[in-house]
Amino acid sequence: MFKLITVILSLLILGNLSFANDTSFRADSKEPHDLIILNKGLASLKKRLLMIEEAKESIEVEYFIYHDDQSGRLLTQALVEKARQGVKVRVLMDHFMIIGEIDPFYAHELKKNGVEVRFYNTAPLIQFIKFQFRNHRKSLIVDGKVAITGGRNIGDEYFDLSHEFNFLDRDVFIKGPIVKDILSTFDALWNAEPSTFLHRPNKPRRSNLRYRRSNRTSRMRNQWNFEGDLKRWKDKVRDAKNYIKVTEEDQELLRKITTLTLTDLEEEPRGVCDDLTFVSDIPGIGMWAIDAKYKTVREEVFRRMNEAQKHLVIDSPYFIMNDETTKIIKGRLENQVEIDLLTNSLHSTDAIYVSSVFNDRIGNWIEKGIRPTVYSGNVMPGHKTLSQGIHLARWGTHSKSFVFDNKDIYIGTFNMDPRSYKFSVEMGLICNNNPEMAALLTQNVKERMENGILLETKEDIKKYEFMQVGVLKRIGYYLVKVPAALFDFML
Repeated sequence: MFKLITVILSLLILGNLSFANDTSFRADSKEPHDLIILNKGLASLKKRLLMIEEAKESIEVEYFIYHDDQSGRLLTQALVEKARQGVKVRVLMDHFMIIGEIDPFYAHELKKNGVEVRFYNTAPLIQFIKFQFRNHRKSLIVDGKVAITGGRNIGDEYFDLSHEFNFLDRDVFIKGPIVKDILSTFDALWNAEPSTFLHRPNKPRRSNLRYRRSNRTSRMRNQWNFEGDLKRWKDKVRDAKNYIKVTEEDQELLRKITTLTLTDLEEEPRGVCDDLTFVSDIPGIGMWAIDAKYKTVREEVFRRMNEAQKHLVIDSPYFIMNDETTKIIKGRLENQVEIDLLTNSLHSTDAIYVSSVFNDRIGNWIEKGIRPTVYSGNVMPGHKTLSQGIHLARWGTHSKSFVFDNKDIYIGTFNMDPRSYKFSVEMGLICNNNPEMAALLTQNVKERMENGILLETKEDIKKYEFMQVGVLKRIGYYLVKVPAALFDFML
């Protein structure tokens, strides 16, 4: 009843704040495509830089998160260099997740240097329901011929560069005609109503109304306000200019990455797929946009899960069931389908509220037959990093991948959580009827599982619940338990 009331209120609150593009976002191709599964972060970053370097006509960049850190600098500087050479460069970022870093000051400098920037869904938090609808897609497209999509955003934690926390993630590189279809969905998001350019604030001037004198007391206050605002404005302009300026530190990092990935990139699993499906959700802002006609990715993944006859592999950083997935998983288990799940432990997750829900509910599914493995939080054995500090950081899974009956694979942006089910615009690539590619993906998932904990009984949940977890995280875990359970449909 609580959820029903929330949905009804959401519909009333939204009113005319809705938007959708009624276009079918699905493409199928029987032509051969070259695929590379990018399992390693540094190799994936290097592949992106190589693609940008080789661009001749156009580059499209679309990400949910785009940090202004080391990896963000390297990629942005590469984009600026190509734009200065005359290549058309467009960058689309979700507004909520990046505005504290890639703000209108950065957008202004990028535009001055030939890089077009738009932000998706600039609704403020006070417009609570409209605010929920995010662009969770992740793609890099070059010349309409090659592309990368998958779980990685732009940030050090996605490319094995953080000393605090790194994600084990997965992308897929695609070369072939279906890239044109991927590009068409980027164009649709780029031209969608929620995608806008944000102008940099004007430089503060003493003549502005807010700084005008009125009496002795306010004159001093206005002077302080003006000087403070002017300094902040100049600092932001300086930071934005410095962001795209190549430093010796940037060049040294690039040299280290190039050296370390000389063999890693060549060793990534690869093959040819001659039966491909690309799916993307239709952009929409409004509760009606959770309908099946707009959620192409969700419907495709759920259909394939429901049709699995022998084996289903799920690699998702978050695992929260809804009514539909409950029905699907229950039905598959009753039909003796083996289901292997890799997700995060409380230690390895970046979302403790998800772990609180997962740990409370996974026990019943273990008894029904699911084989869940939670990641240990440690670096993978033999994984090369740039420093010992990175090697010793906390690690967690962030991949969004499925293997259906040992022959079909999905790699994309879709999580097994309510945000992907309802609110986020997602995308993904499916290679059909290819046991070789399925075996390569399954092998990597199994290797990661071996560096995790298989939960075989309900008792194992309690046994490993606080593995390597500190006191503060335990406190936070208990504090979010009740609200997370109540609002699980929003997580």
